[in-house]
Amino acid sequence: MKKSICFWIIAFVALYANFAVAASYEKAVMLNQHGLNKGAKTELIEVLLGKASEQEKAKAYYLLGSIAFAENRIAVALDTWRELVKKYASSKEASLVKDRITELAEIVGDIKQESIKNAVAQSYLRHGDFWSRGKDNKFMIDSSWIQNVEASIKWYDRVIKEFPGTSASRLAYEDKIRAIIGWKEPGRYGSSYGLEESFSKYMPLLLETLQNCEKEHPKASTLQASRYQIAQAYWKNKDWVKTREWLNMIIKKAGDSDSFYKDLAQRRLQKVEY
Repeated sequence: MKKSICFWIIAFVALYANFAVAASYEKAVMLNQHGLNKGAKTELIEVLLGKASEQEKAKAYYLLGSIAFAENRIAVALDTWRELVKKYASSKEASLVKDRITELAEIVGDIKQESIKNAVAQSYLRHGDFWSRGKDNKFMIDSSWIQNVEASIKWYDRVIKEFPGTSASRLAYEDKIRAIIGWKEPGRYGSSYGLEESFSKYMPLLLETLQNCEKEHPKASTLQASRYQIAQAYWKNKDWVKTREWLNMIIKKAGDSDSFYKDLAQRRLQKVEY
């Protein structure tokens, strides 16, 4: 009888311990989602130092590195992800970063030198930094004559291809749409990009991108805003038929509910020429 009671006590303690570990990771995720990264990092470190499963520790390493990366602490993020790959090479999280660590490390040259664990070497580096403190810690890139929109699209498309259906893909679509809409540099000789440079060249690409975004992310909150940008682009190009078509689409998509872009589209329709 006593052995049976002891067994159930041990089983209950083990179950509670596993629940506590999971709760700690979930707490870290929630803290991170709400911008409380200091607390999230504390929770994740507790997971790593505790008796969590390998799966939980792999997830903790990955999120800890992701937080460091988001904070622009690139070297710390890389060190964390290297530990992840070293300790849990077969994990899903390790597979996400192990083939890209070298590529990500290139960013370190732009941000800060990698972590130096040797104190003597670090002191030598500081001596050199003292005498060259006027240097720029970021490499300057001359982007003249480079197709900025196409260069940015290459990377947005890579996110869309490699991480379909994720929030990263949705953000890539949104930034790609903004890049294609384009911009104009200030000043008399400022260059123009995207639609600002060539309506006929970039509008088909913009329409295709929005269509793909809507197909993959039908509930994206920026779809109506993107539709209005297209209507506005047609309006600036004096294509009144297409302008009305897109404004009416915004109104139709909104349905019976009132919204900012539905109201805006209705007001703009009153001023579109026939």
